[in-house]
Amino acid sequence: MNKGIKIVLSGVGNRALPKKKENSNWHGWVDLVAKSADFDLVAAHDVSEGAVRRIVDRGYLSPAQTYRDLNSMLKEVSCDAILITNPAEYHAATIFTAIENNLHILVEKPFVNDLAEGRRIVELIETKGIISAVVQNWRTKNVGRLLYEAIQGELIGRVGHIFFRYIRDRENPNYPPYIFEEQYPLLYAMGIHHLDLFRYILQSEYESVSGHSFKPPWSLYKSDTGLNLFLKMKNDVAVTYTGTISSRNSIIMQESLIVEGEKGTLVNESQWLEPPLWFYPRGAKERINLTEGLAETSVADQYNISDKWILDNFSDGIMRRGKIICDAADALRSIAALEASKTACETGRTVYVEEFLQS
Repeated sequence: MNKGIKIVLSGVGNRALPKKKENSNWHGWVDLVAKSADFDLVAAHDVSEGAVRRIVDRGYLSPAQTYRDLNSMLKEVSCDAILITNPAEYHAATIFTAIENNLHILVEKPFVNDLAEGRRIVELIETKGIISAVVQNWRTKNVGRLLYEAIQGELIGRVGHIFFRYIRDRENPNYPPYIFEEQYPLLYAMGIHHLDLFRYILQSEYESVSGHSFKPPWSLYKSDTGLNLFLKMKNDVAVTYTGTISSRNSIIMQESLIVEGEKGTLVNESQWLEPPLWFYPRGAKERINLTEGLAETSVADQYNISDKWILDNFSDGIMRRGKIICDAADALRSIAALEASKTACETGRTVYVEEFLQS
């Protein structure tokens, strides 16, 4: 059935098609595209034979629609858009290939690993009129959207500061070896969500960052696994960000977010930004649940809601030129904040984020 937008997939990993559906925190992009009223999944590419076999075995594509080589797929298949869910180190190369083929682009976070490549991609996308969307899905979870509404609607008045703490045990010896080679894994695996969310809900950019990194003696990672950052926004909001992925805790909620405003405080304690979101009005004795009435509040529900929102938004951008919630140019600013944070930790000095966008 032709639904309008022919889309191909590059990377049949866990975010695209969960290996263990029953234990997954999301349905995955393949399932969401299959259920979409706007997209036809017409082919998929992955270098792994097992990955392409999985998408065939589950009935989403025929063997003739799967490829081990990206260029072969794009040469043989007529398509309008590409969904990129391969490892982040391959994002830029895949995006450049997509641009050469005039395809609209939906890509998982992080958009790219290299700022220079990201700047070039943004220039090419804007020149060619390509629609780009980046999966920054903390923005599109219910709590992310309600944070935006509460702050931009001035429910809490002027924001003074954000306190954020992340604590997780990601020291799993059963993970593939490449995981433990990741550079600043907290920053690039999860900080990309958090720092991007703060930009979004405040509608402001980072001015400067200072900080330090650390790693406990039991860590399996090559790089530091913990961070203490202090970031200053251009609207004078202060952000304190601290976290580790080397915790030995499995009970305390991973994420703790406190947004302090002149009229009250917003609080979310969660695993992955799922409800509830509480508002504590200044001087009141009772708190208010801003997520009261939401039926789908589990971790999996919230991932599926946020991913579907992004997919529908991408469709709207292609078909009606609707505003993309996070395009490549927007995502590049979050990458710059990561790079500035990394440099601040490595040098011990205060770093100005705009320098990374201009260099």
